[in-house]
Amino acid sequence: MDKAMPALGGLIGLWAASKIVPVMYEWDLIPGVGSPAYWERAKKIRYDHYTEGIVYSPYDTGDPIRELPVESRGKMILRQKGGGWKLQSEM
Repeated sequence: MDKAMPALGGLIGLWAASKIVPVMYEWDLIPGVGSPAYWERAKKIRYDHYTEGIVYSPYDTGDPIRELPVESRGKMILRQKGGGWKLQSEM
C-alpha cells in the first residue's frame, strides 16, 4: 500500500497534466512557448505606430484607438523641474 498510493497519485497527476497543459498551450500561458495562433498574430503587429499617436488599450480590437478617451484627457502626471509631480490639468 505504501508504494501503490504514490503511484496512483502520480497517475492522477499525469492525467490532470494531460488535460491542463494543452489548454495552457492554446492560451499562451507557458513562458517561452507560443501557440501557432500566437505566431500568426505576432506577424501582423506593426511596431511603427509610435509616430502616429496610437493610444494603446488592453483589448485588441484590430483597429487601434487614435484619440485619447475624454475621461483620460488632462490626467497625465508630469514631473516638475523642482522634483514634484502635478497633473496636466493643474498646469
